[in-house]
Amino acid sequence: MSRRILMGVIISDCHIAFQSEILRGIITQAFKSNCDVAVISPLHNFSLHSVHKDAEKTIFDLIFSDSLDGIIYDRNAFHNEEICRYIDNLCKRSEKPVMLLDYNDHKSFETTSVDDREAFETITDHLITVHGYKKIYCLTGPKNTFSGEERLAGYKSSMKRHGITVGKSWYEYGDFWTEAPKKYAKRILSGELERPEAIVCGNDVMAITLSKLFTDAGLKVPGDIAITGYDASIEGYQATPSITSYSRPNFQLGAEAVRRLYRIITGKICSRVPNENGELRLGQSCGCAENPGLRHSILRNISINSRFESQLLYGDMLFDITNADNISTFADRLDNYTYFLHKMRRVRICLTRSYVDATVDKNAEELSFHVGDDMKVILAKSAIWREAETHDYFSSSRILPDYGEERSYPSAFFISPLHYNNNFFGYCAVSFGKEPRSFSSLYLKWINYVNVALEQVRIKAIMNRTILNTSKALLYDHITGLINRSGIEQEFAAKFRKHGGGTIECMTFELHGLKKAYYQSGEEKSNSIMAAFAKKLRSCISNREICGAWASQTLCVISPDTDRAETIYNDLCGRIKETQFNSGEENCNIDFTVGKCSLALTPAADLSDAMYKATMNRVFSYTISEPTSNPQFEKLCLLRNRIKKNPELPWNISEIAESLYLSKSYLQKIYKSYFGRSIIEEMIQFRIDNAKTLLAQTDMTVTEISRECGYSSYNYFVRQFRTSEGSSPSEYREEQKRKAEENEG
Repeated sequence: MSRRILMGVIISDCHIAFQSEILRGIITQAFKSNCDVAVISPLHNFSLHSVHKDAEKTIFDLIFSDSLDGIIYDRNAFHNEEICRYIDNLCKRSEKPVMLLDYNDHKSFETTSVDDREAFETITDHLITVHGYKKIYCLTGPKNTFSGEERLAGYKSSMKRHGITVGKSWYEYGDFWTEAPKKYAKRILSGELERPEAIVCGNDVMAITLSKLFTDAGLKVPGDIAITGYDASIEGYQATPSITSYSRPNFQLGAEAVRRLYRIITGKICSRVPNENGELRLGQSCGCAENPGLRHSILRNISINSRFESQLLYGDMLFDITNADNISTFADRLDNYTYFLHKMRRVRICLTRSYVDATVDKNAEELSFHVGDDMKVILAKSAIWREAETHDYFSSSRILPDYGEERSYPSAFFISPLHYNNNFFGYCAVSFGKEPRSFSSLYLKWINYVNVALEQVRIKAIMNRTILNTSKALLYDHITGLINRSGIEQEFAAKFRKHGGGTIECMTFELHGLKKAYYQSGEEKSNSIMAAFAKKLRSCISNREICGAWASQTLCVISPDTDRAETIYNDLCGRIKETQFNSGEENCNIDFTVGKCSLALTPAADLSDAMYKATMNRVFSYTISEPTSNPQFEKLCLLRNRIKKNPELPWNISEIAESLYLSKSYLQKIYKSYFGRSIIEEMIQFRIDNAKTLLAQTDMTVTEISRECGYSSYNYFVRQFRTSEGSSPSEYREEQKRKAEENEG
């Protein structure tokens, strides 16, 4: 039997009804066309940043798998343009055919779309013909996006057909999220926009947000303002009042994307699955009565999922699997909890060779992943029975051994990353057999438990090796990489105490400048400087000496030689000054002091007491700036951070001075002495920096950006931007687009 075509699907939020319908269409059409499916499904949509979430993008390396013949890519599912550009680049480099969903503005890939115009006409028609509304506003999706423009066109078409003239202020572009409706509601409630009779929203999220804001402000929905949504989400039906919406034909969108990609791959046309057209779903937000049968069905599904979630939350799964000491025990215990994967037919836990090695006999600073790396299936289960264990490794270029098996039927797996922070362990693959469905939100909690347990197995393996190797793995400072206080005391006992006799020199290096760096630039920058300083100090000592992190912001050196403090200090000063002029390394030119104390190696020698005396006996002081003893310094640093985070606010010098109990002139004087610029100059620069980010990363108009950055005058914003950057905002945006295209090319 020849190998089936394997279609990759890049999508997020698979548990949401909107995405689930698209996937149902993709899988149904793929199965009819005898194609396998690999849904590369991260657990988050990257709208928020964290070390753990950002590491999930490693799973997209599977795009380069030799097994994938083509890719369906839902770019709209990812709520971060940076990750979208990252995936775009991987897709282009893979040289595989790519089919986008509902994204008509991409230069490199083809797209499949469904008609939102007619559906939006239907919703608007309903408000006009059934309820008699005429003054109807429209909050559509983002400008210049296919879905946003089509929905707006449908609204305008309906209004025109009913002889209603649409004013320029009657429609506005939104974001398919919560920020745009918040601003829109504020304009209506303040009277800036005249109150309409009804508002048609581009999706349920915006409709729910508007409804809640109006209700909180004392308006009645639909009594004072009727509201409709789009996409017919479960959240919309759960809202109070329930949202009148339209169940978009997402099934057909997914199915059509498969048919078009199949033709590109094979040159042939495959049979079409039956259409499943969308329909109007009535709710209370427009004044209609909701469908009790639909509510019963939704509540039943929610109840089932809630019952399983409760069992997962209050059950023993997390405690059981995290108490495993090795991979085999972990797999045995996890086998008892796969029943939480509702209607699962096959599940595979695949771990990288580097993770397996890390739990056996090797420590790794960071567990990474690249397609082609060796993988091992440590748990394979089919519905109710566990499959025979294999000790063989397979190449991740195959994604799963299942895709290479001879089967009389096609298969679809959801491939989700297994990782903890930066450490990538492998992936979990789940199949629902012949049923074209997606996983529920319960799966997200289940797989997060699995991630925690895998990290615990790895840590316990390290700890076990640590016990066998005199516990060295737990004796290091995580910021500097030097041994910590426990490690210092252990090495002191091994190097000096056991020999007895003689005198050693204990030196402390207190980094007072870190405090200023922390308040000015934050914890990450402060830690980076600390690590760079420690590296320089380590390069100044000999193998006979001990160097470590004694306390927070305090490093130490223990030397068998006397009078080493001055030599180390002079050498360290020279090396630190060099970092100011070397762009390839962190500048750690900060204030610090050196203290020293001699310690006689007697049976009663107390290292802690010697280190304390060293901190009291300061012999050298390195200063690069004026002393920071001014009691207002920390307050000014906190003020600067607040301005940096919210530059758009109307900062008033007099009010700031009053809040700090300073005179206006003195405040301006000391602020500039510390930071080199006045408060107003800083605020302007922070606003310009914010504007540059919005120009480069969003489709907001220059006028919208000027308001977002705190400017009431568009012309004033353009003048300040040109003064700062030497170009207008529009010119800057074009230049950034050009650079991005060059980088992609």
